[in-house]
Amino acid sequence: MKYIQLLAQTILLSIVFLFGNTEAACLKKVKTLELKRNYAVSIGGIWGYFEKNFNLKKIPTEAIQLDSRINKLFFILYHLCETQNGVPLTPLAIYLSKNISQKGEEQFKEELLVLGKTPQQIKEWFDFYSYSKDHASRILLGSKIQKAIDLSTNLVTRYVQLASTIPNENRSKESAQKIKTLITDLDKLIVNQPYLSQGLRETSHFLYWDISEGDLG
Repeated sequence: MKYIQLLAQTILLSIVFLFGNTEAACLKKVKTLELKRNYAVSIGGIWGYFEKNFNLKKIPTEAIQLDSRINKLFFILYHLCETQNGVPLTPLAIYLSKNISQKGEEQFKEELLVLGKTPQQIKEWFDFYSYSKDHASRILLGSKIQKAIDLSTNLVTRYVQLASTIPNENRSKESAQKIKTLITDLDKLIVNQPYLSQGLRETSHFLYWDISEGDLG
């Protein structure tokens, strides 16, 4: 019996070690890619350049949108790496799970109404909890995350190149067009690449929650 328990513990530790190494390797790849865009960030990003250039009469609104898209892309990539073996329950999901388990859904809903939550808020919370449970054990393939990283690398490289060349271009219209094109390509990638679009959906379900609200339940 002791031998079996020891074997089981060894296997469990091996799995934990393997998963930990896989996540670390994935995060390292994304961080390496992020370093490549640090030059653009160091000068304030695309929008930062236009803001500082007093020779330009108008700052393209697309400039800040492009910086935002790049940030979104990295946010999704980090999410994919960190949740290869399931999306951990957030503090809100844990709070809901604890109360639903102890009191049942109907009683807990009644308590939330008394505490001032609207029916719409309660529905959003329970929908979020249901979604969180369904994704707590979902698995992502490392090879497919790598595919998402590879496709992202090309667009991040274009972003860095654009940040480097814009200061040397005299025609702001040409720069603005390049920015618009890159925004379009980023949007297409995030929407059409399976894992990136999945990451976008999952992160869009995250709800803001003041953890002190847990003291009310």
